[in-house]
Amino acid sequence: MASFRLSKLIVVFVLAHSSSGTSLAAGHSREVPLWPEDSRVLQDGIDALADEKWAVTHPSLLFYPPKVRSTRSAILVFPGGGYKALAIGPHSTIGPDGADVCKWLTDAGVTCILVKYRVPNTGCNWNRETRRHDAPDTPMALQDAQRAISIVRYNASDYGIDPDKIGVMGFSAGGNLAILASTAFNARSYDPIDAIDHVSPRPDFAIPVYPGHMTMEHKNKTPKAIAAQELNTDIVVSPDVPPTLLIHAKDDAVDPVHYSLVYERELKKAGADVDLILYGTGGHAFGVRKQGKATDRWTEDALLWLRKIGIL
Repeated sequence: MASFRLSKLIVVFVLAHSSSGTSLAAGHSREVPLWPEDSRVLQDGIDALADEKWAVTHPSLLFYPPKVRSTRSAILVFPGGGYKALAIGPHSTIGPDGADVCKWLTDAGVTCILVKYRVPNTGCNWNRETRRHDAPDTPMALQDAQRAISIVRYNASDYGIDPDKIGVMGFSAGGNLAILASTAFNARSYDPIDAIDHVSPRPDFAIPVYPGHMTMEHKNKTPKAIAAQELNTDIVVSPDVPPTLLIHAKDDAVDPVHYSLVYERELKKAGADVDLILYGTGGHAFGVRKQGKATDRWTEDALLWLRKIGIL
């Protein structure tokens, strides 16, 4: 997410609880912690985030089971928030704790899993004091994403999920995280701690929705006009990137449409399977909320795409 009015937006974010004990809203069937309490990955994160006022230190998965006959597919959803917060508060356009996006998916027979990954400053983010983009020394958000995918795949039979039908979806910074998870699967971002980490973290498909942090602008490269047309070097494309559907509005003033255009171009160059759907109106952070704009139909288009690639 770009360097914008985060202080205004933060009031609508649920900055998820910093302890693992959380109460679940209606619709969640379970909450699963990502890391054992005594794991070095978790403890290092707790130490690193100790001075952050709204830190999420105990990442977890919220499970929403299908409301109709299951397709045995699953989508892990990464909310936005600029890697500063998690945009899953009461006014979120994906619903509190992702309930609205998950209702859409579960009504289609998909298990929806909301990923509460660690924040803040756990991925590429804007430093308001230095007026520059920062990259964390330890990519905790990516660690959480990789661990989350492996947990779901490792337990697929228990969850009633086909281990070859596990995808990722993300919004804004979460869209960036979905892209990192679907490109960095050959190199785990932490040392394996148990059998789960020997299961592939590669998603079978990806749906990044208005993804952020996509170009070399976010590496502070200048001139900006050139940097805007170069893919962020954090993202390494290959023919093995899973089928990807990019969703973006042309009038997005926060994460401009060229972010998705550049990524689509590079995926095509690499020989990966990619589709990009652009909408004339919708702005930024539309989530699954209807607003009388062209983006209102993106959820229908995404289901058509999922059918096309054999997930539904």
